[in-house]
Amino acid sequence: MILMAATILGFMKAGKYRERIRELRCLQTAFNMLSSEISYTATPVPAAFKKIGSRIDEPISCFFLKSSQLLDDPSQDDFSTIWRRVVKEYFHQTVLLKSDEDLLLSISSFIGVSDQQHQEKQIKLILHQLEQSEEDALEAMHKNERMWRYLGVMGGLMLVILLY
Repeated sequence: MILMAATILGFMKAGKYRERIRELRCLQTAFNMLSSEISYTATPVPAAFKKIGSRIDEPISCFFLKSSQLLDDPSQDDFSTIWRRVVKEYFHQTVLLKSDEDLLLSISSFIGVSDQQHQEKQIKLILHQLEQSEEDALEAMHKNERMWRYLGVMGGLMLVILLY
């Protein structure tokens, strides 16, 4: 049982590297969709976020769906406040890093506030930063994934030997 538990822990830790890459790609898809919604259809932010949230996977969809829900309520705050609150509330459900959270929080300063061209430029900048984060995550995965798997198995074996 000790060996199995340690192995599972090692594989879970290794799986977080793959999950981060999946979530970063999901964010890239979401921001590409947002750019299209802003550029071509001029969809209002709540409707655009609802459409994006319904088309992407969890846990990233939570950011967009909850924001859309709160933006539809006229008694709620402005977009910047709502987005920051939602990101802080749902960020713990992801395996993203603090730098990714900061990147997500940065969109609150221009979505729905600046003109269409400025929003497009900022989204392209965020997409570039997400691509860079994905490359870093791929490198970290290649470097660490196998190590965590072996560490789980070998750590479990070591514990079994020490205990018996």
